[in-house]
Amino acid sequence: MSMEGHLFFCGIKHSGKSTLGRLYAKANNLAWVDLDDLILKSIAPCLSIRAYYKQEGQAAFQNQEVSSLKNFLFSQTQRTVISLGGGASDNNELLSLAKTHGKLIYLMVEESVLLARILNGGVPPFLDETDPKGSFHTLYARRHAIYGNICDVLVQLPNYPDIRDTADFLVQTLKSEV
Repeated sequence: MSMEGHLFFCGIKHSGKSTLGRLYAKANNLAWVDLDDLILKSIAPCLSIRAYYKQEGQAAFQNQEVSSLKNFLFSQTQRTVISLGGGASDNNELLSLAKTHGKLIYLMVEESVLLARILNGGVPPFLDETDPKGSFHTLYARRHAIYGNICDVLVQLPNYPDIRDTADFLVQTLKSEV
């Protein structure tokens, strides 16, 4: 494996960025961090990303994503797998920062699989309650197009029942890519 920069895992909500990022890093003896955790440290005492976003708005949140990632990158000497947030596709500055410091890896999961995972916990506030499927389709299509255009590596993930099998698939798939 080359030591060329960090690996940034991106994808649509519930695609497995955090879980697979952690398992991939462990399998390859790399450090791992979740951007949401870095943001939470920066915005303490705010208790959640969602509360901060709701209180401060999208622009402030996106600025926080960028500054938290910059602070981390400037202090990090070890190659790291960094799991980005689900809305990273809407933050151009964040995506270019990631591309400058490593490879952007899009964890692609079929739309219907993601929708089922998301709705498993009820209809979240970012979807239209009267048409969750339609509103998710619009979101998915837009974010998929952005990630598909900007990513260095696109990995179409199978929907295995056990996330560890998906992690093994990811490790094998990325062997020749990163």
